[in-house]
Amino acid sequence: MNASTVKLLSAAVIAVFVIVSVPFIGFTVDAQDEKQGVMLDFAYYNVEWIPFEFTDGMTGSDALAKACSAKGYPIELDEDGTVYSVNNVPRLLNVSWGMYVLEGEGGSASWKEVAEPSAYVVEGERIVSWARTGSGSEMMPAVDSTGFTYYSYASSGINRSGEQLKIATLAPSVTETICAVGGFQYIVGTDRYSDYPNKLLKARQDRAIKEVGGYTDPNFELIVSERPDIVFLDGGTGEHVTMADKLRKAGVNCVVLYGAVDTDSLLKNLWICASAVGFPENGNAYIKDVKEAINNICRIPDLTGRTVFVSLGVSESPYTAGSGTYVTSMIESLGAVNIFSDSRSWFMVDKEAVYDRQPDVIIIIYDSEEIKTQRQYRSLLNGLNDVWKRTPAFLNGDVYIFSGDAASLLSRPGARLPEALELMAKILDPDAFAAADPTDTIGVKYYNNGYNDGDNGYLTYVKAKGLLKWQKD
Repeated sequence: MNASTVKLLSAAVIAVFVIVSVPFIGFTVDAQDEKQGVMLDFAYYNVEWIPFEFTDGMTGSDALAKACSAKGYPIELDEDGTVYSVNNVPRLLNVSWGMYVLEGEGGSASWKEVAEPSAYVVEGERIVSWARTGSGSEMMPAVDSTGFTYYSYASSGINRSGEQLKIATLAPSVTETICAVGGFQYIVGTDRYSDYPNKLLKARQDRAIKEVGGYTDPNFELIVSERPDIVFLDGGTGEHVTMADKLRKAGVNCVVLYGAVDTDSLLKNLWICASAVGFPENGNAYIKDVKEAINNICRIPDLTGRTVFVSLGVSESPYTAGSGTYVTSMIESLGAVNIFSDSRSWFMVDKEAVYDRQPDVIIIIYDSEEIKTQRQYRSLLNGLNDVWKRTPAFLNGDVYIFSGDAASLLSRPGARLPEALELMAKILDPDAFAAADPTDTIGVKYYNNGYNDGDNGYLTYVKAKGLLKWQKD
């Protein structure tokens, strides 16, 4: 990975958290997102999609019965007719089974609970959800970030015409997410910065996968020329929302993912991608592995009270992460504190503000070059401004530089969340990991392509034969 790649990825991180809402009206081509069906949401990101047409007079209870019949799932009712369990998954205290329909338009569409499912006719609905939840906000979304459903385009990698699916991805994090849920073989085009996993990079180099523009400047003509069935975009940047509008008006199906600001949104994006390419079971399995890996990682370090400053580069006024960002979410999940969590999104911070907050740790996402030697590392440290050198982080030797592949890992809020989290955890508390496994240590304070070398014992808390299989194939 060259410096320009990392530089753009850093810019992408900044852009990803700024959600832009654009009204979608006046389409010249009918949107292909009207396929009907039922979502069975068992909670904890365990969701199934059963497509079928809602017939005349079909009620919400009828729809549940048909969906469960198609899957062979038993339904148990209480004496009053309310649903007690679906597929032997019962309600719990403050968690009950209920029926939900979409309310609102576009990106503002949300779930609304139906009080009497047995009397509610579903014929006019796009999607019905039967969910085991205590709140509609806990449910899997039925639409992408722009209000379009994402179930109608494919089944097991086959498009609506019965041919192999063709997809384009327009952001590195989106590309990685598609690959993670089994969509690699269907990719015909990506942005120029998508370079992971290695098999995708090779396919791009061999021109088996075409370049269709940059992250902030996707090329409409190049995208359309590949005749994709679905284009996957990042809803966290305005250029992608605008491009989705343009593509849809030209009759191209789009799925615009949610801005990945925390673990919850990342897991939802995994499910959306898996469902859109027709492999929802892959989404459920991958999400289960991700959650297990995160739990395994977070139980090890003891970081209570540790304060962290994250910098994009080494300028005197760099961008840093505030609340509502993927980076802050990782820091907080480990029990540490982002010194700028009282500010929102990514913003420029002056050197004096960093000094005033006296961070225990400084993490630098370095986009200028790949740091490979201790000499390069020391040279970069020596060049830091004098104010940063008067912080506990510098005085105690706790300044860490992410470069090369590690920089992109931390910059991309996508399928490699467990790897990013583990690398950060081992940086912040290496002794805890060494105690858990004496061979599992990181011995230097700069991180490049070698961090993911399994032979060195790195990233052992991510399943090598499950979670990482998509990377190793």
